Amino acid sequence: MTDARNMVRNKRDAFTEQASVRNYGRIAYPEVSISFQRKDTLINIDLLKKMIECTILSAYIKNEKPISLLIVAKAESGKSSAMKLYRQNKGIIYMTDCTAYGLTRDVLPKLVSGEVRTLMIADLLTPLSKSYKTRQSFIAFLNNLIEEGVAKITTYSTIWDKEVKANVITSVTDEALADGRHEWAKMGFLSRFIMFSYSYSTSTVIKILDFYSKQGLVLGSETLELPAEDVEIELSKEIADKLNPIAMKIGEQFKLYGIRAKVNLRSLLKALALRNGKSVVSENEFQELLELADYMNFNFNPIR
Repeated sequence: MTDARNMVRNKRDAFTEQASVRNYGRIAYPEVSISFQRKDTLINIDLLKKMIECTILSAYIKNEKPISLLIVAKAESGKSSAMKLYRQNKGIIYMTDCTAYGLTRDVLPKLVSGEVRTLMIADLLTPLSKSYKTRQSFIAFLNNLIEEGVAKITTYSTIWDKEVKANVITSVTDEALADGRHEWAKMGFLSRFIMFSYSYSTSTVIKILDFYSKQGLVLGSETLELPAEDVEIELSKEIADKLNPIAMKIGEQFKLYGIRAKVNLRSLLKALALRNGKSVVSENEFQELLELADYMNFNFNPIR
């Protein structure tokens, strides 16, 4: 997003400063807005912030599976700082550490009730640095949450057999991904996420260093006015068909067909429309998706 945060406006759709409801024919469509509490000092991560916002919004789209997001970049790349900008929003739990047992005991009831829709785990390596058994249980929990909606979770003390609509936003360093990629891939862990990898160009690094010559770190907050209930977003088959080559390309990275990727990209398109204050996906959202798709790989392209 640019500093001005200019959004497309037309006769039918608007991106407003407060959540509101407008009637388009027979559809009561809740709009979404983003307000800024104070300016933060994060530089050149607008696309990452857009991806985080769309991931959060995807949990409020009717008849679509929410996106889960894995952010991958070197240390000092602003991954956790970008996530922290949104941690005060309703429906989000921000954690620095967790286990499958703790999530089942303390968080799952809130997921079932709908009080929580997004789990933010600052650094995925922290819960994955535990014992083998604990680590495997945690990955299995996330796999079920992302893919199955935790249809059934059984521990020695708790049995859950309810569907949950929720997602995960987390991050790892490039080195941690390289170390765990083979093991995680075997469990189908990585392919369940939309992966967003990036790097800083030399010019961006110089801009950041220059900025911190003038002042220290100031981390603001960004508040999303989220819908009170799930929103229906229309997606034409013509636009959805354009996702096929992108989905297949993403699937190739995991030696898969790209079916999971197609499901995720559908949801992302609709989240982009919701973010833009629209009830119908247009070519504009598809072009935005193409820009984001440059980072859905293991290439660590310089972020713009």
